[in-house]
Amino acid sequence: MPSEILSDPGRRALARIRHCVHLHEQELLGLDDFFSQALPVLAEGLGCDRVSVWTYSQRGPQQALHCERLHHAGHDTTPLPPLVEQQHPDYFRELDRWGILSANDAQSHPALRSMREAYLLPHDIHSLLDVPFAVNGRRTGLLCGEQTGAPVEWSAAQISLMRQAGVIGSLLMHRLQGRARRPDALRFAG
Repeated sequence: MPSEILSDPGRRALARIRHCVHLHEQELLGLDDFFSQALPVLAEGLGCDRVSVWTYSQRGPQQALHCERLHHAGHDTTPLPPLVEQQHPDYFRELDRWGILSANDAQSHPALRSMREAYLLPHDIHSLLDVPFAVNGRRTGLLCGEQTGAPVEWSAAQISLMRQAGVIGSLLMHRLQGRARRPDALRFAG
């Protein structure tokens, strides 16, 4: 993931997201404020109108993704219902196989077929770019970029930005998990 593949907006977005991480680490920015600032920056860097962060949960053999925060066209909105592996096996399989899901035409992408009627069409989502992130090899979350209105062709620079933002997400989750084990962890809650 060389940074030279990033566009200027992508480089600026990563720098601003890293600054948000720094403020969060210095306890100057709570987790909610971090997401309120970082997600619009990522949307701007990607040039898309919806960006969300999701967390993984595991119940038995089934995985689920839970929307923690959604930023859409200039404002935060209500999180979305969970995505359950049993209902969307092709989607989860694609993420497991490739570590990314880049769908320029999300409404006809085979891995997103199960989401078409209930999610893609009602939200007018035409393009989707999902990148999971992990801590110690275990998936903990996912960043999702979406374009509504008309499809876009995700560029190498946009994919690189999303992957690098996923690395930042991995590091942030690792640090948050470390804090959760500390006796004073309650002061870091949301």
